[in-house]
Amino acid sequence: MLNSLIALDQRLFMFLNGELTNGFLDWFMPFITDAKTWLPFVLLAWFLMICRGGKRLRVLALALLLSVGGTDLFCARVVKKAVGRTRPCSIEQTDSFRCRLLLPVKTSKSFPSNHSANTAAFAVVTLMICGFKAGLPMLLLAFLIGYSRIYVGVHFPLDVVAGWLFGALIAWLITRLILARADLQECVSQTETPSTVKAAADKTS
Repeated sequence: MLNSLIALDQRLFMFLNGELTNGFLDWFMPFITDAKTWLPFVLLAWFLMICRGGKRLRVLALALLLSVGGTDLFCARVVKKAVGRTRPCSIEQTDSFRCRLLLPVKTSKSFPSNHSANTAAFAVVTLMICGFKAGLPMLLLAFLIGYSRIYVGVHFPLDVVAGWLFGALIAWLITRLILARADLQECVSQTETPSTVKAAADKTS
């Protein structure tokens, strides 16, 4: 079962990495997958939340710090060491397996993708605290960065999917705890339905 899953994962990788390609993506994917491209903007936004934001943005900043930081440490220090999967770019190239590498060779372990986990955590925190409209662009960005890790040749598809799942779960747990302690009405996810709001109002009237 596990061998069949790994074989399927490798075939899907070779399709996404070696066949579903074009010149524009060969330029764009290495650009978007590089943390140096977007990390300065993330740090600037985070400091603005702390220094100039209201209660909701400060809670958002705290939740992002703990969720993304916790996700990164757990995936890199625990899961990667426990699983020990080799990256596709570090596997010996044969007639049955090829990797088209668009970045310098990575020697760290492959499962899960920390890029995917961290961006998923970022998206879920934003979705839970700021609502769907703010969270949707972050979800799309998480998908794009996860896909880019396959395209540039440093992760298998299963690494990326697992990263999304780890990041989303850890972020959901941490954010739930923060919101429960924050006790701020404006920090509740804006996905409540009108009937839910009306029922809450009836109870307090």
